[in-house]
Amino acid sequence: MADESAIPRDDAPPPAMPSGPFARIIGAMNAVGTLWIIGLMLLINADIFGRSFLNRPIAGVPELVAFSIVGIVFLQLAHTLRSGSMTRSDVLLNVLERRAPRLRSALLAIFHLVGGLLLLMIAWKFWPSVVAAFQHPERNFMGNPGFFTVPQWPLFILVFLGIVATAVQFLLIAWSDVRSARGIAR
Repeated sequence: MADESAIPRDDAPPPAMPSGPFARIIGAMNAVGTLWIIGLMLLINADIFGRSFLNRPIAGVPELVAFSIVGIVFLQLAHTLRSGSMTRSDVLLNVLERRAPRLRSALLAIFHLVGGLLLLMIAWKFWPSVVAAFQHPERNFMGNPGFFTVPQWPLFILVFLGIVATAVQFLLIAWSDVRSARGIAR
């Protein structure tokens, strides 16, 4: 079934607590994203209450929701990768785990290395947009001028940080996969 990869396997190791400074950073980014979700939920409910009972909606809620969804995703992306919660198809990996565990680790190392390098390339190409949005906030905003606007540079910075953190996490996992492949007996 398609949903089976989302269910933890019985033989999966228990989730480990974050270790090291980078793990704590992405854990903090994940926590900020979670708190942001709670704040967003409160804002949406307040807007619904104001709209329904007071006939006074909160200005800019749709813009803030759109802004927030992107920010939350990129804040939590590296932690999602680290915790093994990214969606992927494990059919080939499960077969290789039983028949050729060293090849499995090597394929995972290649996959994670390519993922890290692609995200670093994306970060490299995205950085000029971050700088432009910061230097010219009057041209880079979300919303309706005269009604409600939000500058885009804070969102762009969060997206950039999330991309870089996820790239680093991909590279750390690739390094772990290489060490794992070396440690498996032939």
